[in-house]
Amino acid sequence: MADTWAARWASAWASGAARYDMTHVPAGSPAGGQFGTSGSGSGGKAAPKGAAPGAAAKKEDTAEAALRARAAADRAQAARLTTQLKALEAHQVKTATAARKAAAAAKAHHPTHHHAAAAHHRARKAHARHASLKTRIAGLKQQISGLLAAAESLDAQAARM
Repeated sequence: MADTWAARWASAWASGAARYDMTHVPAGSPAGGQFGTSGSGSGGKAAPKGAAPGAAAKKEDTAEAALRARAAADRAQAARLTTQLKALEAHQVKTATAARKAAAAAKAHHPTHHHAAAAHHRARKAHARHASLKTRIAGLKQQISGLLAAAESLDAQAARM
């Protein structure tokens, strides 16, 4: 029974779980970085106190630069989306005008029934286009605000380093 699929999977899982280091500490914590000094991980020895004094500062500078670069990329994406937003808002003004004109034409008296039906159809289509643009504009505004908030958060995180 030891060669069943379930038994093989269980033994593989158990061997993987045995390798997990129970002294894991969050990176940057005062307890010593990513892994604690006690336990079976990597020989169980702590790094010497005087080894590479500038290495931590260099790593921190690199991390800060990466955070600031991500923030700049988010701001650039927000700027591109703002350009799209302005174009959509200008288009929305035109579609709102077209929707109002179509609604007025649909309300006007038409001598035959099929002309009235066509006018109402045009009015519904114009209204649908206008509503669709409003939805797209709202989505873009939400995406832009999310990107700008993320950029501010990344900058604040980089400033704390």
